[in-house]
Amino acid sequence: MRKLRPNPDQSLDLLLDTLCNMFGGIILISCLLALLTNHQSAAPGDSTEKSGSQGRLLAERIEAAKSELAGLQKLSETMKDTGHDKLQALIKERNELQAALNKLRQENSAQMNADAGTAKDSTGDLAKLRSEIRALDQRIADAKARKDAADKKARDLAGQIQSLRSKITTEDEKRTEHVRFPKEREITKSPQNILLKYGAVYPLQDASGDQFPGVTRIMKGEEDFDAIPQKSRGIPITDTAALRRLLASYKRWGSYVSLNVYPDSFEAFRVIKTLILEAGLDYGFDVYPEHFIITFSPKGASPAPL
Repeated sequence: MRKLRPNPDQSLDLLLDTLCNMFGGIILISCLLALLTNHQSAAPGDSTEKSGSQGRLLAERIEAAKSELAGLQKLSETMKDTGHDKLQALIKERNELQAALNKLRQENSAQMNADAGTAKDSTGDLAKLRSEIRALDQRIADAKARKDAADKKARDLAGQIQSLRSKITTEDEKRTEHVRFPKEREITKSPQNILLKYGAVYPLQDASGDQFPGVTRIMKGEEDFDAIPQKSRGIPITDTAALRRLLASYKRWGSYVSLNVYPDSFEAFRVIKTLILEAGLDYGFDVYPEHFIITFSPKGASPAPL
C-alpha cells in the first residue's frame, strides 16, 4: 500500500528543535501561560454554548428513541397478527397453565395452616405444572425452529422452481416451430386414407389394392366401419422402399393421400410428407386425440388436399 506523503505544514521538526533549545522552552512556557489565561476568561461563555449543544443532542436522541420504539411496537403488532395458529395455540395453552399456577400459588398462600397432606398435594401439583410449562416452552422453541427451517426450505424451493421455469421457457423457445397451414383446395381426386399411429404407417389399402392386414375393421353398417391400428403391425417409417411402392400405386390410381395423424406419430408425419412430395402426390391431413377411433364411410369427408 502506498504511503501518503506528509504535508510540510504539519511537520513537527521545528517544534522538536524549539523544545531542545532552552530559550525556546522559555518561550513555550510563556505561550502556555497566555493560553491558560485566555481559556479561563472565555470559560463562562463556552459552558453556556456547550450546555445548549448538549441539550439539542439529547433532544435528538430522545426523538430517535421514540421513533425506534414506535417501529418496534408496530413490528410487534404485525408479528402478533401474522403468527401461526399452532404457535399461538401453544402460547395460549402456556398462558392458561401459567394462570392456573398463579391461582394455585394464591390458594397455597391462603391455606398455609392446612394439614401437611394437602400442602404436599399442592406442592406436587405446582411441580407438575412447572414441568408442563417447561415442556410447552420447549415445544414452542421446537415449533419456531421447524417454522424457520420450513421457511428456508420454501425459499430454496421457490428459487429452484424459478430457475427450472426459466430453463423450460428457454428450451420451449428453442423448440417452438411456427407453422402456417396452407389453404385447402377443392377435392377433385379420390382419397387414399393412411393412419399414422405408434410411429408407423397404417394404410387402409396396400399397394395391390387389398385391405391392409394391420388395421382391424369393425363394421357398423353395410359400408361404415371403425379402423383400429394394430400395434407393431404397421409399415415402419424406416422402410422407405415399401412406402415408395405404396405411394407409387396411389399415383397410378390418380388419388391423393389423406393422412390421419395421432399425437404419438408427428415424426412419422414429417417423414411420409417428404416421401409424398417426392412422389409428386397431393396430400391432406387431420389430427385426432390419442384414443380417438376413426369411422370411415363412403359418405364421410376426408381432409382436403393442401
